[in-house]
Amino acid sequence: MAAIEPQPEQRPNPFIEEPSNTVEPTPKPWSFSQPVLLKKTNRNRNVLVWSLVGSVTFAGVWSAIAPLQETVAVSGKLQPIQAVQDIEALVPGVVETVLVNDGERVAQGDVLLRFDSRAANARLEAARSNRDRLQNQVAINRVILGEQDAAKLTANQQLQLLNQRRQQTGENNAASEALARSRVRLQGLHQALATAENIAQRYQSLLADGATSALQALESQAKVDKLRSEVQAEEREVARLEATARATISGNEAELRKAIETNLRAIADLSEEIEQTNVLISNIEVTAPVGGTVFDVSVSRGSVVQPQGEAKPLLKIIPAGPLQAKVYLPNSAIGFIQPGQRADVGLTSFPRDEYGFIPATVQRIGSDALTSEEQQRVLGTSAQGLHFPAVLKLERQTLKAGRRNVPLQPGMSLTADVFLRERRFISTITGAMEKRLRSLERLR
Repeated sequence: MAAIEPQPEQRPNPFIEEPSNTVEPTPKPWSFSQPVLLKKTNRNRNVLVWSLVGSVTFAGVWSAIAPLQETVAVSGKLQPIQAVQDIEALVPGVVETVLVNDGERVAQGDVLLRFDSRAANARLEAARSNRDRLQNQVAINRVILGEQDAAKLTANQQLQLLNQRRQQTGENNAASEALARSRVRLQGLHQALATAENIAQRYQSLLADGATSALQALESQAKVDKLRSEVQAEEREVARLEATARATISGNEAELRKAIETNLRAIADLSEEIEQTNVLISNIEVTAPVGGTVFDVSVSRGSVVQPQGEAKPLLKIIPAGPLQAKVYLPNSAIGFIQPGQRADVGLTSFPRDEYGFIPATVQRIGSDALTSEEQQRVLGTSAQGLHFPAVLKLERQTLKAGRRNVPLQPGMSLTADVFLRERRFISTITGAMEKRLRSLERLR
């Protein structure tokens, strides 16, 4: 018995219209068959709430863990690592010529300016001539006194010695001759006195015998008395001339020694003057102690310079080499800054938003605050509080300006952001609130 296979179900083809024996109903107006209730959804509100919660949570977590760099902005300028060299006059003089101008670069040892040397050379020549003359006189006097051998004298000195000896010999001879003449007169007076006394004695004998008159006896005795007075006067003259002769000899020796002492003092003074003049001549040319750039030239040809009285140096030299930033830290930030901390240096001439900044580190900090005079000179009258000088070491010596590097120059003004410490953002808010609270407490 054969199995009957099931026939597949015949489905109507939607693309073939089949005849229908049913009668289509008459259409009715459209209306709800039953009431519809619309329910309000909470999805948007939940999304908004969770977004706010997430944002607040993220902000809270971020403020609690996010770091915030605290910096302080300080002003300053670029300066060379070596100090600026002030070129000052070591000796007085008149400037003959200035060989450099502002902004000119010089090497070590280059001549910067020159003083007029004519007056110094004339003074040196006069001092040397006077010293030589006095030294010759001292040598001659020592030979006369027997303290030095005449053979050591030069020909000119020996000629001067001969003239001086002739002069002294003439003076001694004059004194000796005057003494000899006085002694001869004294001897003649003694002989005349002896003769007069003999005659007076005879007149006295004749007067006793009555052979002569008393008048003749008195005249003879008066002559004796007169001759005795002349003898006494001549003896005093001889004594005076002898003393004069001795004084002439001894006086010449004392005079020579006194002259030697005076000349030696004058020689010492002249030697000092010669030494000072040599120093002056050696400093006629002022040279550069270091290589660098010349600026602030304050003298010109004909300027009179006094080493002790000049308020300004002759000129200044900025040493060649790397530059550093000299800044001034306020007292409120000095406790958070130590050597080695980072800083960003921006030059006033080059806006930071266009040219960027130069990385730097704090190299050293001054231990003493600026005085009021220094602070007013460096920072001006608007600066408040104490300020401490500090030096920043630059990581590079150029500033990038597009495709080229602009070299740094000494004296450029700058503003540096020195990084003090790393704080959490939340601590900034709480710190402000705490500061406000303390201010309210102080008002109470």
